[in-house]
Amino acid sequence: MEGQSSQIYRELHSGKTARFDGKLVHLLTCAARIFAERGYEKASVRQVAQSAGFSLAGPYHYVSSKQELLFLIQYYTFGVLTEELEAVLNKPAAPESHLKEMVLGHVRYLADHLPELKVCTTALGSLKGEPYEQVLGRRQRYFELTRQILVRLAEREGGAKVEPNLAALYLFGMLNWIVMWFDPKRNDPAALSDDLVDLFLNGFRNRPEPAASAGLSEKRSN
Repeated sequence: MEGQSSQIYRELHSGKTARFDGKLVHLLTCAARIFAERGYEKASVRQVAQSAGFSLAGPYHYVSSKQELLFLIQYYTFGVLTEELEAVLNKPAAPESHLKEMVLGHVRYLADHLPELKVCTTALGSLKGEPYEQVLGRRQRYFELTRQILVRLAEREGGAKVEPNLAALYLFGMLNWIVMWFDPKRNDPAALSDDLVDLFLNGFRNRPEPAASAGLSEKRSN
C-alpha cells in the first residue's frame, strides 16, 4: 500500500481532473484536524482512520500513504480557494472590490477550515518531489491572481508605495499568520477581513502621509 500511488494521485499526476467525493473530503478534513493537533510528523494514518470513523485499512482505499494525505489536503484546499477567487475575478468590479472579496473569501474559508489552512501553512515543507511541485503550482496560481489585483489597483491609483509583487507577499504574510491566533468565538470573519483590507490599503496606496506633508510645509515656511 505504501509503495503504490492511489488512483486519484495517478489521475492528478497525468493531468486529469480528479473527483473528490464526499468520503474522500471527509477523510481529508479529519486528517487535517489530526495533523494540526498533533503535528504532521507525529500523526499516524491509524489516528486519522479512527477520527474519520474508518477501519484501519479504510484510508488506503483512497490514499497510499500519510504523505499522500498531506498532498491531497493542500492540493484540494488551494484548488477550492483558487476556483473561488477566479469566480470573483470573473465579475466586473473595481480592483478594491476584488481585493475585499479575495480577503473575505480567504478568511471565511479559514474560519470554516482552520485545520486545513494551518496544515497548508506549516507543513508544505514536508512534501517532497512531484507532490510538492503540484501543490506549489496551485499556490503560485492563487498568489498570481491576487498579485494581478494589486497590479490593477496600482495602475488605477497612478502607482503604489510598494511594488505589487512584494505587496502580495506582505498580504499573504498577514493572511497566513491568522491561522495561529484565529478564534471563531472571538473573531468575526467579515469584521476581521474589513480591518485587514483597510490596514493593507492605507499602506499600499500611493498617497502622501499627512505627517510628512505637514512637516515639509513647516520647513518651507521657515
